[in-house]
Amino acid sequence: MNNAVSQGTYYIETYGCQMNEHDSEKMSALLQDMGLSRTSGPEGADVVLINTCSIREKAEHKVYSALGKLKSLKRRNPDMVTVVCGCVAQQEKENLLKRVSHLDAVLGTHCIADLPAVIERIRKNKDRVARTVFTSDTKSLHINAPMKGQSPICSYVTIMQGCSNFCSYCVVPFTRGPEQSRATEEILREVNDLVERGVKEITLLGQNVNAYGKDSSNTKTFASLLKELDRVKGLSRIRFTTSHPKDFGEDLISAMAELPSVCEHVHLPLQSGSDSILKAMRRGYDLSEYQEKIRLLRQRIPQVAVTADMIVGFPGETEQDFQTTLAALAEIRFDQIFSFKYSRRPGTAARNLADQVSEEIKSRRLEQVHHVQDRITEEYHKAAEGTLEEILVEGFRPGTGQPFGRTRTNKIVNIEPHSAIGLGDNVKVTIVRGLKHSLYGRKID
Repeated sequence: MNNAVSQGTYYIETYGCQMNEHDSEKMSALLQDMGLSRTSGPEGADVVLINTCSIREKAEHKVYSALGKLKSLKRRNPDMVTVVCGCVAQQEKENLLKRVSHLDAVLGTHCIADLPAVIERIRKNKDRVARTVFTSDTKSLHINAPMKGQSPICSYVTIMQGCSNFCSYCVVPFTRGPEQSRATEEILREVNDLVERGVKEITLLGQNVNAYGKDSSNTKTFASLLKELDRVKGLSRIRFTTSHPKDFGEDLISAMAELPSVCEHVHLPLQSGSDSILKAMRRGYDLSEYQEKIRLLRQRIPQVAVTADMIVGFPGETEQDFQTTLAALAEIRFDQIFSFKYSRRPGTAARNLADQVSEEIKSRRLEQVHHVQDRITEEYHKAAEGTLEEILVEGFRPGTGQPFGRTRTNKIVNIEPHSAIGLGDNVKVTIVRGLKHSLYGRKID
């Protein structure tokens, strides 16, 4: 234990993706090793961390709003240590310290492991610190933090970080650096340790998870990693996110089809149905190539659920381009999508493109996308009524005690309360009602 801080409390506020959530869990583990205990709010906390996302401008604005709220707390307690971590920290670097006078430290995405030393330096010397260098072997990749959220049943496992694709709209290569894969043996050790702790489901994380191993000759391919993990006794389910279509090949489809623990769900961002927009985005595939991958996937795994990301209003997107996207949604019929308005991000090639689309048009197009996809999702959920599903019970709703979990295809199921349902159980249920965003099931006795 680091004795520089032997007691006190910390608070972490997290924005963004699963990788950010998992990074927060790693920082929480580091702080607990220092003797700090977690608190539910920043008021009275000795250390406050804001773990940030900059994938869209709106997410970045939330960070500055959160920092504004800390100003009065810092004034009342000057010894409070305030730290901004994550992608906004990596993007803005020491400029954040200049812009926010009550901020003590800026910690980039490769520097999470430095957190204890940074806190010690701030407390000892009253320094203000910015650490945002990229490293070729990021120490935080090797920090194990067992829980996903607070569930003892499910856990995230980071297998790689960074992205080397440089899609023209995306800030990730600038905030997370190039792709780095962990050694297969290290991942296996972590997963076996998690299973010994009672974890039954893992989600493998990476900005471009199915490119695992391509940056190093010392690691296996992603498909072969799945085969190794499938052999871990006691591990019921394996999920992964996020995949890139250009790296999604037949070897991965075969692994998904043949390995019992790999769930029948894939998140495969499309981003646009227009070939000209996909080319301008530098995505590395066209619509027909994407559709062929989905066709092969559904041919091998008929029950598979496919989800995707979509962006509307990319620079130069015409009404015809957008109508092509709507047609693609109707034809592919994703189980669910995450859709966003294009956001200009610093450093990206698309930021300075001509023909930026107005906010009014982007809002209208996003609403149309939601209308099309909501109908498709609801149809999937209604079609599930009367089917049998195996649900891994992840928890119980506060207040009501209602058990909930997910299907292997990643659909949330709220289960009718039953005395014989326990945390971590694999429960057979009949889906009795398909709702807009979830399913309702009843345990089969």
